[in-house]
Amino acid sequence: MRSFRSRLLLLGLLTSPSLAAVPSGFQETAYSAPTLTPATSLAWAPDGSGRLFVTNKNGQVLVATMREGALVEQDAKLVTSVFATESVYTSSECGLLGIAFDPNYAVNRYVYLFLTATNTRQQIIRYTDASGVGTARTVLVDNLPTAGQNHNGGAIGIGLDGKLYWAIGDLGNGTGVNADLTSMAAKVNRAHLDGTPANDNPFHDGVGPNNEYVWARGLRNPFTLTLNPNTGALWVNSVGTSYEQVFVLSRGAHAGYSTYENNQPSSGYISPVIKYRTNGTDSRSLTATGAVRDAGVTTFTTTAAHGFRKGEKITVAGVTDASFNGSVYVASVPSDTTWTAAQAGANAAGGAGTATTQNLGGSITGATFYDSTLFPNDYRGNFLFGDYNSGRLVRATLAVDGTVATVEAWASGLDQAVDLAVGPDGALYAVGVTAGRLLRIAPTAPGQKLIVSALHLSVLEGGRSVFTVRLAEAPTSDITVRVARAFGDADLTVEDGASLTFTPANWNQLQRVTLAAAVDVDTVSDSASFSVSAPGLSPEMVDVRAIDDNSSRLVLSSTALTLTEEETASLTVALSKNPGRTATVTVARTEGDTDVTVTSAATLTFTASNWSTPQTVTVAAAKDVDLVADTATLTLALAGGDARTVSVSVRDNDAEAPVITSTPDTSAVVGVPYRYQVVAEGLPTPTFSVTSSVAGPAIDASTGLLVWTPAAPGAVDLTVSASNGSPPDAQQSFQVRVKAAEPTPPPDAGTGEPEPPPTPDAGTGTGEQPRPPEAPGGDCGCGTGPEGALAWGALLLGLRLRRRRTGTSRG
Repeated sequence: MRSFRSRLLLLGLLTSPSLAAVPSGFQETAYSAPTLTPATSLAWAPDGSGRLFVTNKNGQVLVATMREGALVEQDAKLVTSVFATESVYTSSECGLLGIAFDPNYAVNRYVYLFLTATNTRQQIIRYTDASGVGTARTVLVDNLPTAGQNHNGGAIGIGLDGKLYWAIGDLGNGTGVNADLTSMAAKVNRAHLDGTPANDNPFHDGVGPNNEYVWARGLRNPFTLTLNPNTGALWVNSVGTSYEQVFVLSRGAHAGYSTYENNQPSSGYISPVIKYRTNGTDSRSLTATGAVRDAGVTTFTTTAAHGFRKGEKITVAGVTDASFNGSVYVASVPSDTTWTAAQAGANAAGGAGTATTQNLGGSITGATFYDSTLFPNDYRGNFLFGDYNSGRLVRATLAVDGTVATVEAWASGLDQAVDLAVGPDGALYAVGVTAGRLLRIAPTAPGQKLIVSALHLSVLEGGRSVFTVRLAEAPTSDITVRVARAFGDADLTVEDGASLTFTPANWNQLQRVTLAAAVDVDTVSDSASFSVSAPGLSPEMVDVRAIDDNSSRLVLSSTALTLTEEETASLTVALSKNPGRTATVTVARTEGDTDVTVTSAATLTFTASNWSTPQTVTVAAAKDVDLVADTATLTLALAGGDARTVSVSVRDNDAEAPVITSTPDTSAVVGVPYRYQVVAEGLPTPTFSVTSSVAGPAIDASTGLLVWTPAAPGAVDLTVSASNGSPPDAQQSFQVRVKAAEPTPPPDAGTGEPEPPPTPDAGTGTGEQPRPPEAPGGDCGCGTGPEGALAWGALLLGLRLRRRRTGTSRG
C-alpha cells in the first residue's frame, strides 16, 4: 500500500534540487534552509511580525523572519530560530505534523501543534508565544489514535466558528472507516479551543458509543485541511489509493472510504470537488456520436462512466470532426456518461476518439487559498496545492458560485512538495520535505500597487486581528495609505494603523493595521468591510467577520503593574459569569524583559463554584546589572475565549547618581510667587536643597518644589541640588531676573476696582477729599518726587494682591 511520508526513509539518497519551473510572468527565489529538513508544514504568524513558522518532522518549530521585504539570511542561508522543541515519535509518517494560530493570536499568542507523541498516541498541544519562544505548554487533546506508522493525518486549523478542527487517517490499517463512529481515525474532528468536544458535533451522543469529537468521516489519509477565508468552507486534501481527492466537508459529511474513491453514490456521500488519478491518467472512449456542439457548449458522451469532475482539464483526441479535439475544462456533469465543456466553433456533431485526464502526480499534499494582492487579480481566491510525487504545484480557479472552474498544473520541480503558504508580501512560499530550501514565487513585474496581506479576516469578539500593508515597488515620493471602515457593523473598528506613510526608503517594510471587535450582547456575527486606499493606486477592500463570543470574560484588578527590582507585584483575576464548565486561564510573559517572571501558577482554574472568586497572579522582577528600567507584557488568556494584556514596568534599584532633567523659569515679578518644580532622576530617589543670593527661596526636600516671593527687583542667583548618596550630586545654577510690578492704571467707572482710600485733611479732620500733593518737603510725606510715586504704586499693588489672594488659592 502506497504511503505518503514513508518515502522519508530515503532522505540520505536524495540529491540537491534545481529551481522550480514557474509560469511565464513569474520568478522564483530559493532560500537555502537546511535546518528545515525534513519539513512538514508552513504558517505565517497573523500578527504582522513577518514571521514564518515551519514545523520539522523531528519535533522542532522553527521561525524565519521577514525584514525589508525579504527573509533574513546569513552566509547565503535562511536564518531560523527555535520556537519550541517537542519529543516526538518519528517512524514512517509520524512526527510533528501540523500548526495553526488562534483567531485571537494578536492578543492571546496561542499556537497549536499536531504531533505523534508515541507509537500509540498523538496529541494536540498549545503554546503561548512569548517573544518568539513557546511557553506554557498545554496538552489540549490527548490519546489521538495512531498505529505508529502511516496515515496519521496531521491537518489542523481553526474555522470561522472559532472551533478547532483536525484530521486523522485510517492509520494504514482501515481503522475508523465506513460506519465506525467510535474512533477519531479516518475522520475530521472538532472541538472548542480549550480541547473539549463541541456539544453540537453531529454524532455527539453523550454516554453513547460515538466519539464526541467526530465532525466528518470516510477519509483515508487527510493530510492537510484549508479553510476558505472567504466562505469558511473546510477543504481537505486526502491521499488515496487510486485517486487523489479534495473534499469540501460540511457537518456530518461522509466521503465514503474505504468503500469508495471517486465513485461515491449521490445519496449519503459527498464526491470530491477535485480529483486526479494516482500517478497516472484516466482515458475514456467517446461514443460514435459522442461530441455535439451547440451555441459554444459541447456535450461529450463516453462509452462508460467517466468519473470526471467539474473544472477538470480533459484532452480530447481522435474525434471524427477535428474541431472537437484539444484541451477543455469540464463545465458540468449531467450524468455518469456525459459531460460538457465550453468550446468555440460552429455547431457540429462528431464522435469516436478519447477523453483523457491530466497526470498531476500521485500524493496530494499541502494547499492554500490566494488571499492577497501581489499576484494578478485573476489569482484572488484561487486554490493552490502541491503533489509530493510529481513536485508539481497545481492551480484551481473557482467560479462565482464557489464551485471549481478550472484545474491544471501550474509549476513544477519542487522536490517532495509538502506545504504552501501566502506570505505578507503577497508571494507564494513552498517547501519540500527534504529539499533543504524554501521557494518564493512572485510576479516578475507586478507594477506599483498596494500589497495587503489578507483580504478576508476573522476576529474574535472582544479581540484583535492584524493585517499588513506595503507597496509593490519603490515610490518616487511619499505615499500615505488610509484605512477606514467603508460599511458594516460599527462594532468592528480600526484600532491602529488608520494612516500609514510609505517613503522611497521604507516602501517594502510591513506596516500593521489592527482591527478590533467590540463585545456585544447579541449572538449574531458582525461583519464589515475596510477600504485600503492611496492617491493614484487602486484601492483594496478587506472583509472582516467577527466570531461571536458571549462566553465568560476576564475581570482583572489592574492592567498595569509597577515594581522595583527584587520586588513582587500582584493582580487578581476572576470571571464575569459562570463558564458552565471548568475553564482555565493561562498566564505568561509574552513580550519584554526576561527579568520579569510570573511566580504564581501559570494556569488558573475556574469552575461553576469559584468563577467569581478572584485568584492572584504574582510577578517578580529580578536584579540585573544594567541601569535600564525593564518592561514586559503579560498575557492572560481564557482558553477558547477572552484574552487580556497587562503591562509591567520595573524600576531599577542599582545606585545611580542623580541627574536634574527640568528647566527653570528665569524671570519673576516683585510680590508674585515664583514656583519651580525641580525634577531629578536617580536611584535611590533624590532629595533636594537650594542656595540663593537673597533670603527667601525655599525648596521641599522630598518633592523638589521651589517657592519664593521676590521682595525687590534685581538679579538673584540660585543653585538647586539633588542628592541620593550616589556621587556626584546634581546641581543646577541659574539666575532669575526680578522686575518691578507694572503700575495698575486708575480704574474706570463701574469696573468694580477698589477706590484709593481718602486721605484726611490734616487741618480740619473732616474727611474731605485730599488736596493735591504738596511739593517735596510738605508735611504729608507723599510729595510728587520718586519716593511719593513709589509709595502710591505700592499701595495700589498691595490692594490688587490682597484681592487676588482672596479669590484664588495658590499653593
